[in-house]
Amino acid sequence: MSVITPAPGNLMTNYSSPEKNWFAIRTKPHQEEKAHFQYLRQGFEVYLPRIRRVRSHARQRKEVLRPFFPGYLFLHLAPEERNWPTIAATIGALAPVRFGDLYPPVPDEVIEELKNQEDQSGALPATIELCHLNVGDIVQVARGSRAGVIGTLKQIVDKDRVLVLLELLKREIPVVVPATAVQPA
Repeated sequence: MSVITPAPGNLMTNYSSPEKNWFAIRTKPHQEEKAHFQYLRQGFEVYLPRIRRVRSHARQRKEVLRPFFPGYLFLHLAPEERNWPTIAATIGALAPVRFGDLYPPVPDEVIEELKNQEDQSGALPATIELCHLNVGDIVQVARGSRAGVIGTLKQIVDKDRVLVLLELLKREIPVVVPATAVQPA
């Protein structure tokens, strides 16, 4: 039985590609914007998808842009730019997403689809996770106190909430839940 060992320098530390690939980068909590700015200063192509949210504070409601994927952003890197220690040492960043020594790229189609759904201000629609659901579909609450309960999507109340008829104790009870908390059953 022979053992194959890779030649030095031929270790697969990333999915090698002669072209640029997108990679997911973890950021420190609430420092996505700071990392985004620092990567831009370093000359990287950066993508930080954002979503519009309503923030309530001191009886005031204000619309703000928040990261669509809290704690993550994306870098478009050529093979010679994949200096992982430097990328991890950037202010606001933690490390690239990896599995052991493998740094999997994010398919270009995923990033393109996100960019195509942005509005003029660069925000993704709040209903992006519902694009596969229609009124009348059977759904399951994925998180929260009602996680696991099955119901029927009755109405999209607004961009952040949906009305679901939940089946509880052999009755249908109307409940308004966050739009991001439902998935197909």
